[in-house]
Amino acid sequence: MKKAASLAVCGIITALSVVLLFFGGIAFVLAYIMPMLVGLFAIMLKRTFGAASAWITYAATSVLSFILVADKECMLMYVMFFGFYPIIHDSLNKIRITPLRATVKLMIFNITVSAAQLLLLYVFGIPFLEEGEGKWLIILFAVLMNILFIMYDRILVALTKLYEIKLEKKIKKFFK
Repeated sequence: MKKAASLAVCGIITALSVVLLFFGGIAFVLAYIMPMLVGLFAIMLKRTFGAASAWITYAATSVLSFILVADKECMLMYVMFFGFYPIIHDSLNKIRITPLRATVKLMIFNITVSAAQLLLLYVFGIPFLEEGEGKWLIILFAVLMNILFIMYDRILVALTKLYEIKLEKKIKKFFK
């Protein structure tokens, strides 16, 4: 694979990722959907150009989104979890004991999302709850986010397989 082609694709994916993360500020739900969507680019980068290209694109997107994306929640969800998780997903799936694998994945997810929420509160001054909202919303949010993560994890497996079967050979052939 030519280095120039790899670098060009990484640059284009970085630019597209920052634009999509920027659009994450349009509606509350997009602050979580856009980081998930942008994280899926890592599947293609890792499988086609290698893990180094995926990590470099993740780092560049993280830095640029920190500067350019107005919605800090959207940016932090990408930086703290959805940007790197597709890159490490295959490594985590190598854990043979299913309950241990699920526990490790959920721990990584919950720790990083909690850290993102704490950063939003204490660094950026963005409160999780508005005045008068019940604390039970935090529990509801955590439960819903864990369900969303489990679905996302399954989607990653399916999309990786789909990419491998349908697109990987064509894309690698194109960039030879």
